[in-house]
Amino acid sequence: MNRVIPIETKVKVMKESLCLSNVEAIAASYEVSVGAIYYWFDEKVKPALSEILKNSPPGPEPKSAPEAKVVPGKGDRPTACERCGGRHIWKNGTYRVINWVWLLTIGWLVGLQKAVIQRWRCAGCGHELRSAERCRQEEARSAWWQQVKRLIGLSRFKLGLSVRNTQILVAFAYGRQVSVGYIQRLTQGVGRRAQGVLERLSACRQKVAYFLLFDETFPKLGRRVYSLGVAICEYGLIRSVRTIRRKAKDIPAQLRQVVGAYYHPEHFLTDLEVTYGEYLARAGLCLQHLRDIIHLMRQIGRMFDEAVREVTLDVPKRLPQKERQRQRHLKQRLLRKRLQPILRTAFKAFTPGYEPVCLLMLEGVAAQLLDPQLILQTESVQRLARRMQRFVKKHGPAINVLLEMSVQAGTPKTTNSLESKNALFKPFSKIAKSFRLATAEHFFAGVALMENFDVKSRGLHQGTSAIQRAAINLDDLGATDFFSAVGLNMPQISPTTFTL
Repeated sequence: MNRVIPIETKVKVMKESLCLSNVEAIAASYEVSVGAIYYWFDEKVKPALSEILKNSPPGPEPKSAPEAKVVPGKGDRPTACERCGGRHIWKNGTYRVINWVWLLTIGWLVGLQKAVIQRWRCAGCGHELRSAERCRQEEARSAWWQQVKRLIGLSRFKLGLSVRNTQILVAFAYGRQVSVGYIQRLTQGVGRRAQGVLERLSACRQKVAYFLLFDETFPKLGRRVYSLGVAICEYGLIRSVRTIRRKAKDIPAQLRQVVGAYYHPEHFLTDLEVTYGEYLARAGLCLQHLRDIIHLMRQIGRMFDEAVREVTLDVPKRLPQKERQRQRHLKQRLLRKRLQPILRTAFKAFTPGYEPVCLLMLEGVAAQLLDPQLILQTESVQRLARRMQRFVKKHGPAINVLLEMSVQAGTPKTTNSLESKNALFKPFSKIAKSFRLATAEHFFAGVALMENFDVKSRGLHQGTSAIQRAAINLDDLGATDFFSAVGLNMPQISPTTFTL
């Protein structure tokens, strides 16, 4: 049986066993002093006996562990588990990912780079912990994708680029290609959110608006048989965009949807389409229907052209056909020359400064057409005079109201701003060919919302957007620009993310 002997007992035994004998002889043989031997025994041997006699495991002394080095890109070891609080954290392998920090900053310059991520796992509960490097890469990845989404939204809804051209632009700008399907799905999602923002406009506080301008545009959609209904206010703010297939149902529904709590206009301004008044009544809106001045002037010009074109020749029928044609052309030239001063007078009635006497001048034009001393009384001229009288009777009251409001409040007399919006949608019709009916409506809504937030760099409204001119309350709208309105605002990024 092995007995454990204390260290004190071992030291006492060795002190009594080590007795100094023949010290003088040993000192003489080695030529050292006797005092040195006694000094070594008292100061060196005796104090070291306890350390020498201590039990220790067999074998060489273990080597000291080297200091741990932090490998760049693998992250520091987490101090504690976020789930159970345990402090035994072990390595669990590594994996390589795209270095999103490099791709976000200078990826277009150096191309795709890889980063090594160290995995950590808690020994107690087995929970996998996220290292600092992994958090940096995830934050940079989210920011990179958000930038790509914003670029796709700009290229699709502002520049009007196709899917393929957008794919090329993203690859050139950010050094990595995205799929065609991703661009298409993102376009549809942004369009749906833009449609929802346009529907919220009528419920947002704003400057008082008196006019609702409406028109249809017919973009080149191939074999698609539908038009696009566009509704704006006098500030140029596009309030609704809708695909129209059944006019009697879709247009009244769109007009009802546009008018809301804070947007309740008093006048409905359109072109000379006769069915718009009926659609307004079906929508249940009590608005005064006014006609655009430009379209009224075009209507007058067409009536005068028809009077010249429909003139007949009262000559013997035995004349040759060529001679009859020559005389008819001569009569048309003479009639056009006589009608030109009267037509200029009709157009002059609509110019600024003649608003109080506009109807009087138009009535005077109708009276001049019936005067045989001023103009040759052909059948076409008499028909023109009757049409001018009916025109003044039909549109006279609305013309008076429109011109009076334009002088007093500076309200629009024409739908030129609406016509410019129609020209805006036509270049995007090539992209809309690839969408279904509802999806095409969402796409045009995205184009309209981008136009509403677009700050003009030239023209009459330089330095302002339609949202600013209408004084839309952005708190009610919940957005300050196009990207925040459709959920593409940039995330907050910590400064340490950009540390390369």
